[in-house]
This record gives sequence, C-alpha cells and structure tokens, in this order.
Amino acid sequence: MQRILKHVIYAFLSIFVLTAVMCLLGLGSIWWPELRGAKDPVPSLPYLGGLLSVVILDAIGIIILYAEKGVKYLPDVEIDKTEEDTLKFMQKFINSGSSVTIVSNRVAWLKKSEPITKNIKDMACRGTLLEIITPLAVAPEIKDPLEQAGVQFFVTQELQPPEARFTLINGQRSGAERLAIARGSHPDHEITIFDNNSGPQIIAMAKDIIRKSKALSEKATSDARSLV
Repeated sequence: MQRILKHVIYAFLSIFVLTAVMCLLGLGSIWWPELRGAKDPVPSLPYLGGLLSVVILDAIGIIILYAEKGVKYLPDVEIDKTEEDTLKFMQKFINSGSSVTIVSNRVAWLKKSEPITKNIKDMACRGTLLEIITPLAVAPEIKDPLEQAGVQFFVTQELQPPEARFTLINGQRSGAERLAIARGSHPDHEITIFDNNSGPQIIAMAKDIIRKSKALSEKATSDARSLV
C-alpha cells in the first residue's frame, strides 16, 4: 500500500511539474514573442486561464496528499488540565485494549479512581491480560484486590527507577499496539499516544523496557526466595 501511495504521489507531482512548465511556456510566448518567431505579441492565450487553474489545483492536491501522508505518522497528543481528566483518559484507554501493561513509578492514582480500579478488575476477570510494573512494592490495599482478580504485578526493586511512565495496550498483537506516554504535571499534563504508524520504534523500545523489567522482577523474587 505504501508503494502504491508513493507512485500516486510521484504521478501527481509529475503532472504538476509538466502543467507548470506548459503555463510558463505560454506566459513566455506572450511576454517574449520572439521565442515563437512572432513580431507582435499575442494579446492572450485561449487556454492560459485553464492551465493556470490546473496548476493551482495540482498544487493543492499535492499539498493535501503529503499532508494526509504526514498526519498518518504523527502521534495523537492530549493535554489534561486536571487529574480527573487524566483518570478518565486512562479508563478509556485501558478499556480499549485486549492486553494492558502499565509501567509506573507509583500507582497511587489507582486508589484515587474507583471506576478505573473496578474496570481493571472486571477486565481481568474476563480474561484480559493486565500487568503492572513498578520499582517498589505496591501498597497491599491496592495490590491485593487487583491481584485476586488476576492482575499480575512485577516489582523490579531498582535503586534508580526509570523516569518513563507509560501504558502499552495490545502488546501481544503485533501491529495493533498503542502506547500512551505521560509527562509533565497538571494543568499541563501531556499524554502522547503512539501506534504502529506514528511510533513503531517507540513501541519497540517500550516492549524492551517491559521485557527487561520483568527479568529484573523475576531475579529480585528469586533472590528473595533464596534468602528465606
């Protein structure tokens, strides 16, 4: 599909260039009659207006094609002014995935939103794969009810946890992944949403972070058991 789109764009670009050249030759024939061997200037060209119109339309068409192609590769951005807006976005975003992995320095926001907590429990009970990765252990009053519903927790025990805060959905379905990355604080809390078109490399790096975080968690759990 990308190859066909590229050929179509090049075809439109070629038509635009040829039409522009024809118009310039027509204008040159009016302004410099000696180019066509005439002594007196021609008052007008019968199709000059049409040619100019086609050039303008071609230019607009090329701009639209490139704009559509470019917009396809731009991520979506949401600016939340309040914490309530962010919680509403998280609930909607998580609910749209067949699998959900949340990477966060802390998940205290779960305690602030009963609808999100209930939604996560319901999704886990329905068989949706839900994973939460944190550097430190989550408070029991948050962890226990979710873990009983089927949510998996991974604690990396990192002394210097990563600054990344993101949520990946559909991580098990190659090409259907969506990644939400948060930064900043309210009222300028920005969430950037990538998909397989706008950020395949970003999604790949997020998957690498998730995989390595799980490995750290398993190692930390193994070391803790060996000390018992």
